[in-house]
Amino acid sequence: MTTSVREAAAPGEAQLTAEFIEFLKRASAARPRGSAGEVLRFNQGRATGCVDAEFTVPEGLAAPLRVGLFATPGTYKAVIRFANATSLTDRDRDTRGMAIGVFDAAAENLTPGQTRQDFVLNSHPVMPARGPREFLELLRANESGGAKRALYFATHFRSTRIVLASRQHHTSHLDIHYWSTTPYSFGTGPAVKYMARPALDHVSRLPDQVTDTYLRDALRVHLAQAEAAFDLMVQFYVDEDRTPIDDATVEWTQDRSPWQAVARIRIPRQSIDDAARNARCEQMAFNPWHARPEHSPLGSMNRARKEIYRAMSEFRRAAGAPAQVRTQEVK
Repeated sequence: MTTSVREAAAPGEAQLTAEFIEFLKRASAARPRGSAGEVLRFNQGRATGCVDAEFTVPEGLAAPLRVGLFATPGTYKAVIRFANATSLTDRDRDTRGMAIGVFDAAAENLTPGQTRQDFVLNSHPVMPARGPREFLELLRANESGGAKRALYFATHFRSTRIVLASRQHHTSHLDIHYWSTTPYSFGTGPAVKYMARPALDHVSRLPDQVTDTYLRDALRVHLAQAEAAFDLMVQFYVDEDRTPIDDATVEWTQDRSPWQAVARIRIPRQSIDDAARNARCEQMAFNPWHARPEHSPLGSMNRARKEIYRAMSEFRRAAGAPAQVRTQEVK
């Protein structure tokens, strides 16, 4: 049985978010820029590939699943950006990202002027920090490097375990399960988390020697020969002990709340070297607040992301991103 969730901002949340934004601005400005001189996304800065897709809500969903975007059967055009979380090369172990933009799916939108429903997913079910305060502490230590980074990970055992578990040499972006890690409303009652699960029986082989582009190469080879697919799943909130809203380090496990499919994502055969598509994809901002009101982001982490995404968009434009990138909000 699903349970509703009530949201309440904590004291000092706005100040913490402001500190988070200032940190991200300083760190982003200090990093190398892209090939066109643009300030890169702080997270998932290097795309492995961008692909066109179809997002289909099937007929016959159970009544509790027919909410918002999933209330009416239909097929939407979509785009997917696969990326590394932090690394600029596939040679490094890393967390991988899958950002899905479903076009013309959310005319009534939490972001004025937007009509997309976005799903921003990662290749590990949890984050290495429970909330924005802890996440900012982790990022500051990691960005400092040296003794500060070593001391942080030596004294934050849970974060260390999660980081080590999440950073892998994956065989292909098409073989990975991706999780939202944070919760979202699902109509007027329950909260959910999302997962994209590979839907076809295909598993790539890890090459004997990983290269700077082995994940991109695997994506290119697969989609030149065959389509790929994912099932988008939801998992319902149960209670604060088993499925907490504001602790992103706790996995909502299958035994606590089973996953249920609500849509099929089909990626047809295509070339991932389409320069025009890749340029359009890099101009897009994949944002969890590009959403129908029924699927509003929940929890302190998501509330912080709302202001962070807006502020970093303005920062990247002011920092001199090329004109083709300035035309839209950036992640």
